[in-house]
Amino acid sequence: MLREICFFLVSSVAFEAAMACNGYKAKLVKMENCAGEDAIMTVGSDFSLKLNKKCELVPSGCIINKPFGTAVAKFKVQKDGIVMKEGKMDLCAAIDQASSEAKDMLKLFGAPSTCPVAEEKVCANDHTVDLTKYKAMLGMARGHLIIDSEIKHDTVSINCAYLYIICYIYPDLHLLQGKSCFHAEIELTKN
Repeated sequence: MLREICFFLVSSVAFEAAMACNGYKAKLVKMENCAGEDAIMTVGSDFSLKLNKKCELVPSGCIINKPFGTAVAKFKVQKDGIVMKEGKMDLCAAIDQASSEAKDMLKLFGAPSTCPVAEEKVCANDHTVDLTKYKAMLGMARGHLIIDSEIKHDTVSINCAYLYIICYIYPDLHLLQGKSCFHAEIELTKN
């Protein structure tokens, strides 16, 4: 009897692995907010990410945005300890130029579709991103991925049409700075 139970459990795990995207599974190992309590964008502690059998990334949980007008990110992507990409990007400008597929991917992580951004809570609500066309490239991504991002924001803007004299004398008065920071670790494996 114990042998049949063990066989059933092993078969269930193997079936789940075989049913994942081309045999690959993704697990969000860690997702941290590293900007402290004053962060402009924060990821809920219940946020998770999975790769299902239809090769869709499936998030759950919420991301909370405080209002901001700009978002300039400094980022680094590592795979198995090797830096794959590093750089700086104006996220608001990138959103304007992004393809609909890229915007769909950004929406998955609570990113807004335009700037400025009002205060909002963005929850997954069964939103998925289809990765079917990238199935053949999953082997290159397999491993331990680390994504670090620090984002600087201008968070408050005074309407200069109403306060023309103040804005003329103090043109930088309407900007306050804020930041967001994320550290994510994802394990992509094949069974």
